[in-house]
Amino acid sequence: MIGCVEADNSDTVAMMLEELVNEYPQVTFTIFSGTSDMIVERLEKGLLDLAVLIEPVDTKQFEKLVLPHEERWGLLVSKESFLAVQDEIEIADLARIPLLSSSRTEVAAMIGSWAKESGVSFQIVGTFNLIFNVIPLVENHVGSAIGIEGALSAWNLDRLKFLPLVPEVKTKCVLVWKKHREHSPLVAVLLQYFKDAFEA
Repeated sequence: MIGCVEADNSDTVAMMLEELVNEYPQVTFTIFSGTSDMIVERLEKGLLDLAVLIEPVDTKQFEKLVLPHEERWGLLVSKESFLAVQDEIEIADLARIPLLSSSRTEVAAMIGSWAKESGVSFQIVGTFNLIFNVIPLVENHVGSAIGIEGALSAWNLDRLKFLPLVPEVKTKCVLVWKKHREHSPLVAVLLQYFKDAFEA
C-alpha cells in the first residue's frame, strides 16, 4: 500500500507503478490519499509500505529518497479578488488579506518564518488539512488559501487563480519508508525502481 499527498508527484508514482504492472501483470496495489500527518501515522503503524510526502515534513524516523519535481508555493485567490489582476504576490502582501492555511505544524512554522522575515503578521482565519474543501471557501471570499500549485492541478479553477509567491518558495516531495522494515518482494522491486530512477 502506498500513501500519497496532494501534489504533482503522483505522476511519478504512476510512472513507477506502470513499470511494475508491466513487469508483473498480476500485481494489485492500493493508493491511500491524505495529509502528510495521516500518512505518517499509517506508515509508523505499518499500514503503508511506502509514502510520498511534501516538505516541510519530519522524516528522521524514516528512510527517504528526495524526488526531483519541485512544488511551488503560492496563494489561491478568487478571480473576483482585487489580487487577481496580479500574476504573483509578495510574501509581505499576505498581511493585507484573510488567509486559509494548512493545519500541519511544519507548514505553520514555515509560514510563521515568512512573517518574521518580512516583519509582518498574518491574519489566519481558518486552517485545513486537504485543499478540496477549501476551494469553495476561496470562491465565496472567506479567505485566500496558501498552498502548493501541484495540489490544484486536478481541479477546475475557472473562478480561481493561483499566484506564485515572490521571492519564489519551492519545496520537494520525498519518498519515505519505515526503517528496518522487511518489505514484500514486490514492494522491494517497486522501491528499487524509485532508487534506480532518482537516487544520486
